[in-house]
Amino acid sequence: AGLAAPGGARTLLRGTSVPTSPADLAAIVLNAGAGEAGQTPHFIRVGDVAAVREGRLPAMGAATAVGRGEAVYLMVQMLRDANALELMAAIDDRMPQLRGLLPVDVALDVVYDRSVLVKNTLRTVGLNLLEGGALVAFVLLLTLGSLRAGLLVAAAIPLSMLGAAAAMVVVGIPGNLMSLGAIDFGLVVDGAVVMVERIFHAFHANRSDTDRHNTMADAAGGVARPMFFGVLIILVVYVPIVTLTGVDGKMFRPMALTVVFALGVSLILALTFIPAAAALLLRPRHVPVESPRVFRLVEKAYAPILTTVRARAPWVALAALLILGSGVVLFSRLGRAFVPQMDEGDLVIQTTRTPDIDLPEAVLRASDLERTVQALAPEVVAAYSRIGSPSVATDIMGFEQADVFVRLKPKSEWRPGLTRDELLRQIETRLAQTEAGVEVVLTQPIQMRFNELLGGAPTDVTVAVLGEDLNALRLVGEAIVRAVVALPGVADALVISPPEVGIVEVQPNSVQARGVGLSNADILQAVEATGVGVDVGTAYDGPIRIPIRLRLGESPGSDQLGAHALPLASGGTVPLARVATLHRRTTPALVNHDRGQRRLMVGFNVRGSDLGTVVELARASVQRQVQVPDGIRLQWGGQFEALQAATRRLSVVVPIVILVILLLLVWTFGRLRPALIILIHVPFAGVGGLALLALRGLPLSISAVVGFIALSGIAVLNGIVLLSQALREEARGLDAGSAMAHAATLRVRPVLMTALVAALGFVPMALATGVGSEVQRPLATVVLGGLFSSTLLTLIVLPAVYPWLAARAKGSVVSKDAL
Repeated sequence: AGLAAPGGARTLLRGTSVPTSPADLAAIVLNAGAGEAGQTPHFIRVGDVAAVREGRLPAMGAATAVGRGEAVYLMVQMLRDANALELMAAIDDRMPQLRGLLPVDVALDVVYDRSVLVKNTLRTVGLNLLEGGALVAFVLLLTLGSLRAGLLVAAAIPLSMLGAAAAMVVVGIPGNLMSLGAIDFGLVVDGAVVMVERIFHAFHANRSDTDRHNTMADAAGGVARPMFFGVLIILVVYVPIVTLTGVDGKMFRPMALTVVFALGVSLILALTFIPAAAALLLRPRHVPVESPRVFRLVEKAYAPILTTVRARAPWVALAALLILGSGVVLFSRLGRAFVPQMDEGDLVIQTTRTPDIDLPEAVLRASDLERTVQALAPEVVAAYSRIGSPSVATDIMGFEQADVFVRLKPKSEWRPGLTRDELLRQIETRLAQTEAGVEVVLTQPIQMRFNELLGGAPTDVTVAVLGEDLNALRLVGEAIVRAVVALPGVADALVISPPEVGIVEVQPNSVQARGVGLSNADILQAVEATGVGVDVGTAYDGPIRIPIRLRLGESPGSDQLGAHALPLASGGTVPLARVATLHRRTTPALVNHDRGQRRLMVGFNVRGSDLGTVVELARASVQRQVQVPDGIRLQWGGQFEALQAATRRLSVVVPIVILVILLLLVWTFGRLRPALIILIHVPFAGVGGLALLALRGLPLSISAVVGFIALSGIAVLNGIVLLSQALREEARGLDAGSAMAHAATLRVRPVLMTALVAALGFVPMALATGVGSEVQRPLATVVLGGLFSSTLLTLIVLPAVYPWLAARAKGSVVSKDAL
C-alpha cells in the first residue's frame, strides 16, 4: 500500500511484527483480562505460560578428530567434470586466508586431500612413460644401426604425444591414470619403423646419392598402403573399449581414445613427417651395409631352428595345439575381477553400531576408536570420524554409522616387510577385541564411493534380498552371512541394513477423546509437540530464517509417556493414556525399496583372492545352505554385477570387431585363406597373455581385457609382415614351404623389432610398484606374454605348418602388390 506525500510523491506503507529475540517472543500478548474500573487490564503473555529460550535444530551428525572429541568437519564437494588438481590448488590458495580468520586456539587440519592421490598416480604414469620411451629409443638405436635413423624414428614419440594431448584437450579428456595408462611407445613408432626400414631397404638396392629422393619416394609410396591398413587394424581393435558403458566405460573409454589419438597422429607423421625428415637427414652412406651385429647373431641362430621345425612339422603342430589347449584350460581356471584394486594410500573404517545410539554416545565411541587405531601402528598418522549426515545431506547416514578416515604414512616410511594386507589384518584383529558387536568394514575413500555407486553399499560385493516380509528378508540375509563368512577371500561380511529399533506407537481412542473435547488430530498434534515440537512461526536474524517451534513441556521418558498431560479447551488436562492406547514394539530402522519391492542388503569385501572366484564360491555356498522362501529373490551386485555387464557387452562387440578385421584382411590380400591364417595369431597371442597372468598371480580383469585387445592388433600386424612376404615369394614361383622359409629368413628382423619395441614399451608398466600401478600391471603383463607367444607362432610354428594351411590354388596371385 502507499500514502500520498507532498509534491505528488507516494510513500510506501508496510506493517511488521516479527520477534527478533526470545524476549520479544515472550512479550507477545496472548490474552487480556478486563480488570476492574480504573484498574490496568491483566495481560497474559507468552512468557507467562511457556518458557521461551533459544534452541537449535536436532543435530544430524557430528565429527571427531584424533581421539580428542568433537570437531567441525568441512567437506568440499567437487562438481561433475571438475579438475581435482585445479580445485585443490584453489583451496590451498585460500587456506592461509581461512586460517587467519580463525581464533588462535582453533586448528584447521586436512583430513583427506584427493590431489595427493592424483599426483602420485600421475607420477607413476609419467615415470612409466619416460622409462618406456627411453627403452624404445635405445632399442631403435641398437637395432637400426644408424644414429640418425634411430633419432628420427624416436622423434615420432614426443610428436605423437603432443598431437594426442591436443586432441585430448579438444575432446575434454583429462590426463590421468586411465587416459595415459595404456600408451605404448612401441606401438606409436611402429609406422615410423616400417617407413625407415623400407627406406633402408631401398638404399641397399640403390646407393646412388643423386637419385636418393626418387628412391625414397618410391619406397615411401610402396609402404604407405600396408602401413595404413596395419595401423587401421590396430585402431579397429580398440572399438570394443570405446563401446563400453557405465562405470567401465567411464574408466576405460578415455584410455582407448587416447591410444587412438596417439596412433592416428603417429600414422600421419609416418606418412608425412618421417619421409620428409628422412629426405633431409638420411643419405645412402648413413645406411649400414649389413644388419647390426645383434641381428646378425639372431639370424645366424634362427637358420638352424627354422630348418629343424620344418623337418618336424607334425610335432610342431601338435605342440601348437597343446599350447592352444592349455590356453583354454587357463582361461577357465583364471580368476576374474572387475578392475584391479588400487592402493590409495589411506583407509576408511566404516562402523555401524546399534541404531538406538544417541549422538553424544556416538561421539564418545568414535573418539575411542580413533585412539585405538592411532596407537595400533606407527604407520598411522591420524584418524578422523564423520558421524551421521552432514548439514547438506549429500551422504545420508544415521547416528549409528560413522566413516573413520585413517591417514597413513607413505609406503617408503613403513616398517620393513609390512604389507597393506598385514596392516589391515592388524586393524581388524584389534577392532574385533575393542569394538565387539560393532559391524566394521575396511575400505578406502575412492573405493568406498566406487562400490556405493555400483551396488548401493560400501562393500565390493552385494546381495540384494528382495521381497515383502521384512522379517523373512532379515532371516535370509543373516543366513547368507553365515554361509559366506568363512569362505576364503571373504572379508567384512555383514547385513548392511541396520537392525530393528524400539518404538512407542500412539493410537488415539476416538470415543474417550471426544468425551473430553479432543479429536484424533488434536492428540496426534500433541504427541508431535511432546516429541520434536511443531512449527508455529518464523523469526529472522538478518537473512537467516529461524523457525519458532512449540513443544508441550519437557520430553518425557518412554516409560512416562502415558502419564504426560494434554491440555484441554476447558482449562484442565488429561493423561495421554486415557485418550490413546500406547504400544511398545520394534520396527526396522531403515526400509529400502527396489522397483516396488522391499530390499535388504548383504555385503562383503574380497581380500586375498580374486572377485570372480570368491563370488562363485559364495553363490555355490548360498545355494547349498540358504533356503530362500517363495516370494523372495536374490540379486548379486557390486563390482561383480559391473564385471558381468562389461563381459556381456564385450562378448557381443569383440566377435563383431574380429569379423571387421577379417574383412579388412580379405580386402587387403584378396583371399580368405591368408586372412584366416593371420587371425590364428589372436588366440595364440592370448595364450601367452593368460600364461603370464597366471604366473604373476593376477586375475582376468577389464584392465587385462584391454591388454588382450591391444595385443590382438600387434599380433595381426606381425602376421601381416610375415605372410605378405611369403605371398610375394609364392608369386615369384616358389612352393608354399620354400616361400614361407625364405620369407621368415628375410622378415625375422622386422618381426622381432616390432615385437621387441612394443614389448619394451610395456616393461616399465609391468614392473612398476607406484600408486596406480595396479591398474596398469595386468594390461602390460598380457601384452608381454602375448607378444612372446605370438612371435613364437610367427617365426616357429607358422613356417612349419604353412604348407598345410596355404593349399595355394593354381593361378592365384598376390592382390595389392604393395604388400
